[in-house]
Amino acid sequence: MAVSALTFSTGCADGQSLSEKYPTQWTTCNALFGAKNMESLRDMLDSDDLKFSNPTLSVDQVKEGLTKEAIVPYDKRKGFDTYDVCTLSGNGTFDATVRWSADTLKAVQTYTDRWHRASADVYVSEASPIHLVFRCEIKGAASGPHVQVLLEVRTWESSTNFSTIDFHQKLSVNLARTLRDELACTNKPNIPDDLQLSK
Repeated sequence: MAVSALTFSTGCADGQSLSEKYPTQWTTCNALFGAKNMESLRDMLDSDDLKFSNPTLSVDQVKEGLTKEAIVPYDKRKGFDTYDVCTLSGNGTFDATVRWSADTLKAVQTYTDRWHRASADVYVSEASPIHLVFRCEIKGAASGPHVQVLLEVRTWESSTNFSTIDFHQKLSVNLARTLRDELACTNKPNIPDDLQLSK
């Protein structure tokens, strides 16, 4: 971790490292995407004014919020919360959010103009940004017509330095796998390396 912190230290105009200036965001993004991926992302967006602009949410807070939403009865008026888990900007912007999907599994399966199946549990919409939904069953989840079954991961980038779709896909896969493990999805969904995106 010390090496990771050192290599991720540049980018703030006032001389402070990202980990010093944005300790919660830095820790959360590293936990969700992996330190090496965040180093690569930092390099792609490198500027004298790299900054995180997402709320100071820890992984535990995101996990607790999503779990609570899965267990309590669905509030039709409120809908589902969206968690902005990582927004890093500099020479371009990377943004990632997670939420319980407003779409049902049946809707995703039948709306083939937008969604394609990447594995038994994963569906992807590759219009930028990348949306990935996967079945995540939570122990003790509420029952009813709006059972929170599909978790939605959205990643978006606006940098000319993203030379291929492969890295963007890798970030989406890492985020989905981390959430699967943190939430302990009882159905143990398989998140494949290859989302079968158009190259």
